[in-house]
Amino acid sequence: MADVKFAPVFGHPLNIAHLLSNPPPTLDFVLPGLTSGSVGTLIGPGGVGKTMLELQVAVLLATGLGHCDPLFGPATFDGLPMSPKKVVLVAAEEPINVLWQRLHAIVQSLNQRDVLPDDMSWQEFLQHLEQNLLLYPLAGAQRVNLLTPDLAPSEAAQELAALSRGARLLIVDPLRQLHLGDENHSAPMSALMSVFKQVAQQSGAAVLVAHHSSRAAGVQGYGDTADAGRGSTALKDDARWQINLVPPTREVLDAHGVPANQASAHAVLVDAKNNYGPKRASVLLRRTAGGVFVPVQPVAIAGVSANKKSGLFKKRGV
Repeated sequence: MADVKFAPVFGHPLNIAHLLSNPPPTLDFVLPGLTSGSVGTLIGPGGVGKTMLELQVAVLLATGLGHCDPLFGPATFDGLPMSPKKVVLVAAEEPINVLWQRLHAIVQSLNQRDVLPDDMSWQEFLQHLEQNLLLYPLAGAQRVNLLTPDLAPSEAAQELAALSRGARLLIVDPLRQLHLGDENHSAPMSALMSVFKQVAQQSGAAVLVAHHSSRAAGVQGYGDTADAGRGSTALKDDARWQINLVPPTREVLDAHGVPANQASAHAVLVDAKNNYGPKRASVLLRRTAGGVFVPVQPVAIAGVSANKKSGLFKKRGV
């Protein structure tokens, strides 16, 4: 049989000699554990705060403030390159007024906690945000379907890829509003994840897909695991990274000195799946004014937290 060097479907084989004679490139992480050109998921029950968390992440990346706000924990972006980058957020369930209010709340919170570095003025922060954050609210608009009836990428998928060119991060929320397939069948869900993979590869952006957890995950107590997502396991298996946003348990509240009657004002960010790095410790988040999440320090180090020592929560004047 002739040695096939190129196949229309599979392309060219890798040059092993080249790979072994050159050092591999370092992985380019957009979020802790989520690499550029890959797809991750954010899983959680309805109403837990997924969209607010996504919008906060989008603001941090668009303005280059990832190192300044410990949203994923004290060392959220340690070691990651950080400069203002284009971020695209498709909010398929949110009307303009809701995003408007939440954006104001996030910016006000950042201002009050004085997270801007000394070499960035408030005007520069606002300019970065205006230039780099692209929000697309789709509530009440025509239903977006990323798949054709034969499970190929639709025109909407091609448009999504075009919007994402040059972006550092694409966020789509929620998955259910972007297709018409059966979530319990692996074929359409795997095809849908392939669309996101193609967008990621073509744009170079990391893609974060928000999806609801199953009712059973909440009732049976596995909402913090990689199996918490609703529907086919193809959604979990095809993602390279998964974080879950879940209500806190009594044990987590006790560890942070939070009374049980304040549970509804908190959520826990859990590293459920991480193919390219070690899992990170879970983070308890508190909802502040406007629903903005702020991490809570465990009781043992609450008085001498890294945030307090670094002055991240000083009052800032506008």
